[in-house]
Amino acid sequence: MQKSIVWEGLANDTEEHCSINFLDTGIMVRSEVEGWAGTVPVYAEYFIRLDLQWNVKEFMIEFHVSDHKHAFNLTRDVAGNWADSEGNACPEFNGCSYIDISLTPLTNSLPINSLKMAIGESHEFSLIYIDVLEAEMRLDHQKYTRQSSNSYRFENDGGKFTADITVDEDGFVIDYPKLFQMLKPQ
Repeated sequence: MQKSIVWEGLANDTEEHCSINFLDTGIMVRSEVEGWAGTVPVYAEYFIRLDLQWNVKEFMIEFHVSDHKHAFNLTRDVAGNWADSEGNACPEFNGCSYIDISLTPLTNSLPINSLKMAIGESHEFSLIYIDVLEAEMRLDHQKYTRQSSNSYRFENDGGKFTADITVDEDGFVIDYPKLFQMLKPQ
């Protein structure tokens, strides 16, 4: 099965075309984001390989912010240890099952679909955060609380940032206030 989604970036003037492929052995995501962050042109292309429980096994992202090109590529082994494309260990990320890419709401679907929370249930965890505009990859701590069948409260920065996001029946963001909105087929 395959699902194709188009998201509009609201804080940044971007558009994302995302393809999610559900296979017998895992889930593959391939996507492109392009547009503007203020007056700066941005382009990102990413690939994520997930297991059937929505845990990240590998990701690759290449992006351009203005005329500067950047790339990150990490793989996680069965013990939860991360390494870069040259095989160098990245112990600061060990144990992280998810990533969050700043220019896309797709990565919100990873913990939402993996954790399968009951209404009222919360989960906190550490993950790998990729800040495209700052060309930086770092450890981040996030919390999700399921508010209803299709609504989640998202928090990070120790609760300094919160957003109530709405998802579709497959756990993909429909509305992330002031940041992203899924575009419906016409």
